[in-house]
Amino acid sequence: LPSSTVTAKLLVKHVFRLHGIPTEILSDRGPQFVARVWKEFAEALGARVALTSGHHPQTNGQCERMNQELGAMLRCVCSSQPTAWSTHLAWIEYAHNCHVST
Repeated sequence: LPSSTVTAKLLVKHVFRLHGIPTEILSDRGPQFVARVWKEFAEALGARVALTSGHHPQTNGQCERMNQELGAMLRCVCSSQPTAWSTHLAWIEYAHNCHVST
């Protein structure tokens, strides 16, 4: 798993610059999200940190469902070349972003 610092840098580089800074960051209780560095990072952004409960995983259900869908897409696309999964990520992201959901 990436550290809190690496996670923060990746979010700035790949998410915040494209979508803006969130007012709230919801995450599980992984070590990188409960670390002091992560809390200070969120505070500097002006974002509130919300952690899901291990006793109520449905709190993060929307994210978990999306991860399921992305995993299924990866398995489908990469069934013939499992080691080439990273070359397909951009197209899987594109397909996901174009998909109409209700």
